[in-house]
Amino acid sequence: MRAFHILLKEKGEGEPVRIDFQAETPDYALVIAQGHAGDRDMELWEGPTMVGSLSRSAPQLWRLS
Repeated sequence: MRAFHILLKEKGEGEPVRIDFQAETPDYALVIAQGHAGDRDMELWEGPTMVGSLSRSAPQLWRLS
């Protein structure tokens, strides 16, 4: 298993919330991260490397950059 974490960006001001978790692959980590995000934007990290920044575009649609 590989170590990942997400940074959930709160609406408005404040520090992002960090959630650490384990996943076998980055694509599975993305599925786990989406379950934690709700309507918040997030960054997905594998160790010190950012995998991507995600924001919700529609109820079942995420934009990855």
